[in-house]
Amino acid sequence: MTKSPLNILIPVDFTEASELAVAQAALLNDAFQVNLNLLHVAQSEMVDQQMTKLAEIVNSLKEQGVESQASVLQGPVFSTINKTATNENMQLMVIGTHGAQGIRQNLFGADILRLLKGNSCPSLVVQKKTTPITHFKKILLPVGSHPDYKSLTEAVALIAKASAAEVIIYSIERPQEEQNDQLVLNKKETESLFTEKGIVFTVVNEPTNVVSFGFAKQTLLFAEQNQIDMIAIMANASFEHLYFANADKERILVNDSGIAILCSPGV
Repeated sequence: MTKSPLNILIPVDFTEASELAVAQAALLNDAFQVNLNLLHVAQSEMVDQQMTKLAEIVNSLKEQGVESQASVLQGPVFSTINKTATNENMQLMVIGTHGAQGIRQNLFGADILRLLKGNSCPSLVVQKKTTPITHFKKILLPVGSHPDYKSLTEAVALIAKASAAEVIIYSIERPQEEQNDQLVLNKKETESLFTEKGIVFTVVNEPTNVVSFGFAKQTLLFAEQNQIDMIAIMANASFEHLYFANADKERILVNDSGIAILCSPGV
């Protein structure tokens, strides 16, 4: 039986970061059958020129055996991208970020988190430091207490199954801080889901070993030390972590090692 293609949205702003996003999405064709949808949100009247550039990318992808199509739309950048993801029933978005340079210089800069929070599908975020790979062999999944955490574990399961990846279910244990009921439930349901789908996983409960207000610093250190290919996080924070979560998430999204980040919006 022929499997249905994975419909992937790729916002393109003709920078090195978005070129890497296209390259990474194309490599997913080895694990999935993919259908890439290139989208440029125009901020000028140069639609024909921009469409020509996109057509060149489509032709290059065709030579690689990857199905794709392209469109140019005009409107506010973030809402146009997210509306397209919703209206076209995209299953994944692959997007490049330029990091802390910010949206004033590039479309998908430090405000990448705001875009991801409003998207309807999971997103795979890469940056200029990221090396595109065919299969993600080690995925780090920090445990969270978000009520919609299952959406993240399902996205991880999709990629882990196709890539034959090992998933590390990771938590940081702080002295005299008990895990709340929702986090414990999320962890239990995650383990059950992975067992049901035949996904190899390990559980790591690591004591606090760095001085940091949030969780990003120690999480990234663990990822770097253990050759992690992808880190999975929620874009929207759970209620009890609202006061520091955005800074933590931004730090992970633009991590210095260029590790790819899988991000589920949640509700």
